[in-house]
Amino acid sequence: MADTQQLMALLNTLNGKHGILGCLLISRDGQVVATSLPPEVDVAMIGALSATLFSNNDVSIQRMNRGNLMQMTLLTDQGILHFYEVANHFLVVLTAKNQKINLEGLIRSVEEQGKSLQQMIG
Repeated sequence: MADTQQLMALLNTLNGKHGILGCLLISRDGQVVATSLPPEVDVAMIGALSATLFSNNDVSIQRMNRGNLMQMTLLTDQGILHFYEVANHFLVVLTAKNQKINLEGLIRSVEEQGKSLQQMIG
């Protein structure tokens, strides 16, 4: 696996694009591997809850015989949370509040970032 500084540098390349506030790379159990979120954000809490959200929704999708969850997007009154599975980890992307978002562009950028992360941690 790449070192934390390399991962953080890669995550930082998404910041500001498509209204992205920052990203987290977390393990399946919610441990934060790398982050590009501002320091005032509680990344440990977001990491733990994000892993739970993704895992619970994945189980639900499987029970509905719809395969495995690969990505999910949540629209909230505080912005967008986009989740992407990569190399047995989750990439969590948060947008800033009140940003005009190009959702297709955001998803495409996250998928491209996921490919780079796959090479670094896969």
